[in-house]
Amino acid sequence: MQTIDYRDMPHRRMGNSGLWVSEVGLGLWKWGDPTYDGSRVGDEDGFRILDHALELGVTHWDTANSYNMGSGNSERLLGRYFRSRGSRARGQVVLATKVRNPVRDEREMEREFTPNERGGSRAYILRAVEDCLQRLQTDTIDVLYHHSPALLPDGSYEAPLDEMWDAFDTLVTQGKVRYLAVSNRTLAQLKDDRSALASVAANPARRIIGVQNWYNLLQRPKVSALDDSPTFDDERAFLDYLHVSGVGLIPYVPLAVGLLTGRYLKGNYDTSGRLYEEGWRDEFLTDRNLEIVEDLLAFAEGKGCTLSQLAIAWLLAQDTVCSVIAGVTKMAHLEDNAGAPAVALEAEELDRLDRLVRAPV
Repeated sequence: MQTIDYRDMPHRRMGNSGLWVSEVGLGLWKWGDPTYDGSRVGDEDGFRILDHALELGVTHWDTANSYNMGSGNSERLLGRYFRSRGSRARGQVVLATKVRNPVRDEREMEREFTPNERGGSRAYILRAVEDCLQRLQTDTIDVLYHHSPALLPDGSYEAPLDEMWDAFDTLVTQGKVRYLAVSNRTLAQLKDDRSALASVAANPARRIIGVQNWYNLLQRPKVSALDDSPTFDDERAFLDYLHVSGVGLIPYVPLAVGLLTGRYLKGNYDTSGRLYEEGWRDEFLTDRNLEIVEDLLAFAEGKGCTLSQLAIAWLLAQDTVCSVIAGVTKMAHLEDNAGAPAVALEAEELDRLDRLVRAPV
């Protein structure tokens, strides 16, 4: 994997493109206005973290139009930051956002949306991106994702895929978007998206350069599908396809909603964190997972790193991964995550980790 260092942070190309992104990215899901939108980070703490992220070379920043109950406030916070710091700060950042869901006007937390205010139609896509640019106070989005498939109850697409991708292609032609990507895709859906874009692209060089899916050391098969029972074979098939097709993988939930930080241990649960507050307890706090976490903590101690750093380093050891989106709500989270690229994992160590998470109970 070829890298270029910026302020000691390695950068990789996103897929088969010329866009370089920091190996550790910054996820801004819980950023916005904590006074009313359910977020945890507001302007004061957020601006300090963003300043330090640039100092550390963490230049890949990821948000979405609908974060925090559809408020749009994660984008608004970033817009205020770029306005206060100027074009030099904006020029250092690879800014990624996502569209698919409806978004409320500021401080309007109750509203009914029409079917045309969400999804994959040309009408929605073009309007949604104009609104993103306004909230972000920028002229261009570096990486625009379609957030998740827009499907009807029978599994068919709400809007024809060629219509959706023609709208995305138009945005690139207009200079409002630089690169295109998708999120929360199965292998079949990713193939559909790539085929549809290829059929309408004004330039054959235009392609989907990244897919952002759920992926972490404890839930590896989940990267391949949104169904209830993906397998390790599904994971391998998904990663192999990305490798062959030149699509970069950008994992989210890399720390398994906090379980891969060591915060939750057998008989010693921290009940104040996201895992409890957002209803993930039954899925994550299983006896099997907690046993694995104990083994991983011992592994990390032997490596001289934190469990979070080990989890991110494992993801970076996968050759399709270009950047790991790690959400932070505190400065200490950012500094810890930024140390992960320095954790080198040898082939034998990767084999040990593989056996550990695959082993039967």
